[in-house]
Amino acid sequence: MRSPLFVFDLMDTLIKDPFHLALGSLLPRDQWEEFRKGRETQAFLDFEMGRIEEEEFFNRFYLDSHKDKGLPHPQDLKNKMFSKIEVIPETVEIVKELREKGFQILLASNYSIWYKEILKFQEIGELLHSLNGLYFSCEMGVRKPAQEYYQWIETDHPGREYVFVDDNATNVEVAGYMNWNSFKFNPKKPNELREFLKEQYPNCL
Repeated sequence: MRSPLFVFDLMDTLIKDPFHLALGSLLPRDQWEEFRKGRETQAFLDFEMGRIEEEEFFNRFYLDSHKDKGLPHPQDLKNKMFSKIEVIPETVEIVKELREKGFQILLASNYSIWYKEILKFQEIGELLHSLNGLYFSCEMGVRKPAQEYYQWIETDHPGREYVFVDDNATNVEVAGYMNWNSFKFNPKKPNELREFLKEQYPNCL
C-alpha cells in the first residue's frame, strides 16, 4: 500500500485569505463589483506565476478605465493584507496532528512572492517551515489547476497516495482526474475535513 502524502492549499484552507479581509476594510461592499470589473485579471495571474515584479503588478493592477475611480491603491491593499494573518484553527490543528504522527505534508499554493510576508507571522510561519515542501506558483511558473502543477509534485514525490485539500472546486476536480484523493475544503464547515480524514485514513489522526 502506498503511503499517503498530504497536500494542503493555503488560502481559505490554512489561513483566511488576507486579500478579501483587506478589501472589506478599505472598500464598501457596494463598490466591490466596480473593483472586480476594474482589475486587470492577467496582471494578477502573471504576478502569481512570477512573470512580473511587484512594480509592474502595481502599474497594471487596474484597467486604464478604472485608475481614477477612487479604488484602493494596491500598496494600501498590500499593507492592510499583511497587518494581520488569521489562521483557520481547525485545519492548522489537523496539520500539526499529522506531523506528530510522522506523515509527510506539502503546501501547494497559487500565490505570489508575497508569501514571504505570510512567513513573517510566527504561528503560520513556523507551521509552514515544518512541512516537507512548499510549492508556490510564483516559483513554479504554473498555477493550479494546470496538470503540470500536480505533475511537478508527483515528480518530486513519486509513488505516493496523494491526499489533496483545497477550497477551490476546479483545483479539486483536476486533482481527482490525476487520481489524487481530493477533498473540497469548506472554510465555513472546517470540521468536515477531520471527518473525511478519519473515514479515509482511520489511523492518521
